[in-house]
Amino acid sequence: MTEPMPKTKHQLHYYHELDEWQQDNHFIRSGYVRGTSSYKKCFQSLFYLHNETVNIYSHLLPSSLSLIAITYYINYRLEMYDNYLGIWEKLNFELFGAAVTFCMFMSSTFHCMKSHSHKVSRFGNQLDYFGIVILISCSLISVVSFALYDEPTLKVSFNILFLFFGSICAVLTLHPQFSTNVYRPLRSAMFILFGLSGALPVLVSFRKFGVDETSRRFGLFWLILEGIFYIVGAVLYALRIPERFSHIDEDQQSLLSKPLAGKYDIFGHAHQIFHVMVVIAAWCHWMALLASYHNLHKSILA
Repeated sequence: MTEPMPKTKHQLHYYHELDEWQQDNHFIRSGYVRGTSSYKKCFQSLFYLHNETVNIYSHLLPSSLSLIAITYYINYRLEMYDNYLGIWEKLNFELFGAAVTFCMFMSSTFHCMKSHSHKVSRFGNQLDYFGIVILISCSLISVVSFALYDEPTLKVSFNILFLFFGSICAVLTLHPQFSTNVYRPLRSAMFILFGLSGALPVLVSFRKFGVDETSRRFGLFWLILEGIFYIVGAVLYALRIPERFSHIDEDQQSLLSKPLAGKYDIFGHAHQIFHVMVVIAAWCHWMALLASYHNLHKSILA
């Protein structure tokens, strides 16, 4: 708590020096890039250390590599079967890869450009949430398409349901009226329902096929692990842990000759942890998708 802000030739700012539209997490006390009104200056922030650097690169690097890595894997490393069902199988993997790329690129772009202005920051935040909608939609559709291949009515019904929830969340995210704080509870409720809808095909499969068969069909171990990482990351982000435990109150601050930087301002705060958790969760979903693919050919189509 007693460390000053990192020295850099680029001027960084404390929380209290920011305009109101930039003030979000008062537990992060320093390391801010103040409003620039310049896309060039926002881009230049990629090349020096500030409190959004980890947020940017923790999603920029995976977004740059995920689709390329998946394309390489499914064309050169993925085991192919005699009962191959056609190009849609590879496209199903690519669907997930494209969703990961889009979601994480939108996230990294937002964290890079959020210091531009209130208008750009708000629009970037909308695109960030829209990327989450795309990732959830494509993740659910991809695994159900393999796991319930032999149950076309269930497969199509669930995919329509996912697209319905995804469309509603997209409207609530992108529409100017619904993006205001007044509708935050409604947006939150829809995202929660959207995420929970992913449990429906698993529950139906439990009833129809039993626990063991469902586990094989969905790669259930990996899906559960994915959910744990998403939930833990989201809880830490919502509660702003660990930075809230290194907070210095205003009475203490007023006794000091100059502001102090927080322990987790640059490295280790909740948003960064959440980003890492999202990357790990996406990898878990990839493993579930592979398990579902192999089960489709070894068991369902055998």
